[in-house]
Amino acid sequence: MKIHDTVKKKVMVTGGHVTPAIATIDALMKNHPEWQIVFVGRKTALEGDRTLSEEYRLINAKHIRFLSIIAGRLKREGGVRAFITLMKVPVGFVQAVWDVLTERPDVIVSFGGYVGLPVVAAGWILRVPIVTHEQTRRPGLANRIISRFATRTCVSFPGDTVGLHGNLIYTGLPLRESVLHPQLTSSITLPKKKRPLLLVVGGSTGARSMNTIIYEALPALLRTFTVLHQVGRISVNKSIEVRSSLIENRDHYIPIPYLSEDEYAWVLHRAKLVIGRSGANTVMEIAVVGKVALFVPLPWSAGNEQYFNALFLKEAGSAEILPQKDLSLNALVQTVTRMMDEYADRDRRAALLAVQVPHDGSLKLVRVIEELVH
Repeated sequence: MKIHDTVKKKVMVTGGHVTPAIATIDALMKNHPEWQIVFVGRKTALEGDRTLSEEYRLINAKHIRFLSIIAGRLKREGGVRAFITLMKVPVGFVQAVWDVLTERPDVIVSFGGYVGLPVVAAGWILRVPIVTHEQTRRPGLANRIISRFATRTCVSFPGDTVGLHGNLIYTGLPLRESVLHPQLTSSITLPKKKRPLLLVVGGSTGARSMNTIIYEALPALLRTFTVLHQVGRISVNKSIEVRSSLIENRDHYIPIPYLSEDEYAWVLHRAKLVIGRSGANTVMEIAVVGKVALFVPLPWSAGNEQYFNALFLKEAGSAEILPQKDLSLNALVQTVTRMMDEYADRDRRAALLAVQVPHDGSLKLVRVIEELVH
């Protein structure tokens, strides 16, 4: 039941993990269309890069006001670059205090990372209720600090609360409605000659080190698969160059800068195999759709979080892990070949896992937000 639907409330959403943020925003808009939502985040994809971030594109597409913030990372290593980045921390905090003071939100909802930290700290000082959601099985430094400020800390995995503080609530991961209920058609055109679809994803900015090996492996992979490759906007020109250089099966390589929500869901449901990094969103969306996957965890992710995310599916028997340090042309092709030989068993295990993964994480998180707002 919705509470006080005629009362307008304002929710400030922040954090670096945009996929669960979008899922939660969609659920908020559906359950409380009268509420105002404002998003605080980074406008560019990477530090020192002018490429617009996907969170900026996605939030603007939903006609939600986007407040850009300069946020510094908390790095353990030294050096000039680390010092310059550290100097951005107070700048971001001042911006965050100003945003919270001027917007006067009823609640702040954080999806972690260094972008969300100054906003959460400002909200805590100004006595705004704070909900934070931890997507991964091993939270990073920023998220562990954020949980100390949070009124409620929600988690994706039961029992995985290492380093987290506060009132812990298991909600599961907020999943996009488009992934749960994909469109039947798409603007993406697959080749007329049917082959198993191999989906390669590297996150919203791509994965350049992983992309390099994929490019090298294309001649071997394209003998079996149609390869749809989300390369990231910063790697578009390289992928076009690689496609042009292919002598055989060129039509079966489809590089795309970035898949929209609907495109991603449509492709994911049709994929035979998925190769990608193992951010929590990617892992849980693959799990809920029941797909077989090969993960190449980002080795420098905080607390090796991507490895532990991938381990969730590996332990279930539906996925395999290929560490970045072992990633090579031969290792990739051999692992894919072995997984296809074992496909029937892995596919069965993936289907069993799909019915066990929570599907209503976004609604559960909305209920937590409602509790604090009212």
